Formats: sequence, structure tokens, C-alpha cells
Amino acid sequence: MAIVQEGSNIVVSSSVAGSVFPTSEKELAFPVLVDGSTTPIRIEGAVYGRSLELRGNVVVDGPIVARGDTRITPRSGCVVLRSGLTVNGSLTVLLEGSEYQKSILENIENASVIIKGDISVNQNIALKNSIVFGSLRAVNCSLDNSLVLGTCIVNESLKVSMSSIGGYASRDVTFEGNCVMLHALGESHTQPLFVPFEKEDGSIFGADVRYYPAIRGTKSMINRLRLIEDQYPAYSALFPTTDWVCAQATSNPALEEDREEPLPKWVLSIGGRICDISKIAEAIKRLTQMLKCGFEYEHYEPRHRAALLKTALVGLTVEEQWILNSVCV
Repeated sequence: MAIVQEGSNIVVSSSVAGSVFPTSEKELAFPVLVDGSTTPIRIEGAVYGRSLELRGNVVVDGPIVARGDTRITPRSGCVVLRSGLTVNGSLTVLLEGSEYQKSILENIENASVIIKGDISVNQNIALKNSIVFGSLRAVNCSLDNSLVLGTCIVNESLKVSMSSIGGYASRDVTFEGNCVMLHALGESHTQPLFVPFEKEDGSIFGADVRYYPAIRGTKSMINRLRLIEDQYPAYSALFPTTDWVCAQATSNPALEEDREEPLPKWVLSIGGRICDISKIAEAIKRLTQMLKCGFEYEHYEPRHRAALLKTALVGLTVEEQWILNSVCV
């Protein structure tokens, strides 16, 4: 059987054509383990449980809802979630030591976790070697070797370590090592911190934040400074002293800032930068094209999906094409 009860746990050990839901009142309190360690598992519907663990090679087509915590342990496999997730507790991606040898820092296709859709967590998020085709929201968030194409909305502390994000709104934000801003969108209550990042082998990467539209087409969505022979153009760098300014900003409902008058915030702004506006506009247009196709793909007429995807892929970089193809299946 695909779904069995083992003690006080619900274990999914093979693919399921439908959803994984409790079948009795007592099962509402049971944790759910989807174990794809030995055999890849695909769940074509949704998953619900008190707490969840996704292990090994797992694909979930429907949304995921957990009353408690959710753990993702890809091991040597890949976990793909195609409809986002909602977690009442915390969301954590756990990687074994050997998994750090292959990461998106070397190749975007090495992602251990791919999530299409938004992530809403009532407590904390800790993502490692993950790609999120959407936005995320949490109280605290830690990103390590990850790519978030949407906005990180964090009530308290956001830590971006060797990662790329579309934008952020947070109380506090810290950039560790090599990072990328896909869009010039960012606001925090306190001044952002820029600190070095130390890898497991002891090598240290100094804080370096790049603006993706300035390097798109020739460089990766991941900041691979010191891993490649050539250097980034100087105008792609975002400087803490010039590109982040303290300004009076309107309140942000996403952060539950319930006030009418403006309040001081540290805002990412490239308004005074001398740059090629047409190049930046083209980059933003292509990114928007990719996101639009990815989020609307399931709503297209099935007969026309392939043609629409083919059109959306035109003008995208190799990495952008791989991401879009990964979420449009």
C-alpha cells in the first residue's frame, strides 16, 4: 500500500494518484512522512498533516498544508513542490555534509529543492540549496545557497547567505558573502548588515552584492565571484554606503505596519546611478515574462501550453530557461 500507518505516523512509501489526507479523526494528530529515499514518489494531489517530512526524491503537484513543522531532507535526491506550501510552524531544509559538494553555487541544476508557488510560514524558514519560484513570508528567514525569484517578507530577521533574491521587506536584514538582487526592491527598519561568509572548508567570501539586470545575459543569477576567472563589471555592484539610503517611507501592510504617517526605513535605491536604462528595462521585461508564464501555466488551455511556453522561453538565459522548464510540466 502507498499510505500506511506505522505506530503514530503516516508513511507514504510509493506514488499516490490523489491526495494525502487524514482518513479518521485520530489521524489528524499523526505526523506524515513521505519517504522517497529508495523509490521516487509523486503525489498528484495535496498533502496535509500535523507535521510533515519529505525525504529523498519527492514531487508533490498539489498544495501542502502542515499544522506543525515541515522538514525537507532531499539527501541525494531532489524535492519538487509545484503548488507552494502553508506551514503553521517552521520550515527547514536539512542537507547532509556530502550534499554541500554539489550546490547551485556551481550549477543551478544542482538544486536540492524546487518550490513553485508562495511559501507562508507562521514561524521560521531555513532554506538551503533551494530555488523558490515565488515569494515567501515568515517571522524569521535564513537563506543559504538559495534563489528566491519573488519577495522575502519577514517580520523580524532576514539573513541572505550566498543567495539571490528578487526583493525584501523586513525589520532586519543581513547579507553574507556573495549575493544578488534580481530587482532593486528592498526595505528594512534597521540598516542592512554586510558580513563575510565562511564555507565548510574554511574559505571566506567577503560581502559582495550585485544587481542582476546589470549583468544579465553574460553572468549567472548566482554571484559566483572568485569561482570564475573573469570579474564582474564595476557598475553591477551595490554599495552599502550609496545604494541603501535612510528615507521616510510609507507603512507596509505586509509587515503589519498600521500607521498613516511615514516612518524611517533603509531602502535600496538605484535612482542616482548612471546606467543603461534600456538594458535594465529589457532584463526586467524578461524576468516578468518568465514569472508570468510560470504562474499562469496551469491556467492555459492544455492544447496551447507547449506553444505558449516556447514563446516565453525566447530571450531568456540558459539558467532562466531551465528554471521555467522545471516548473512548467
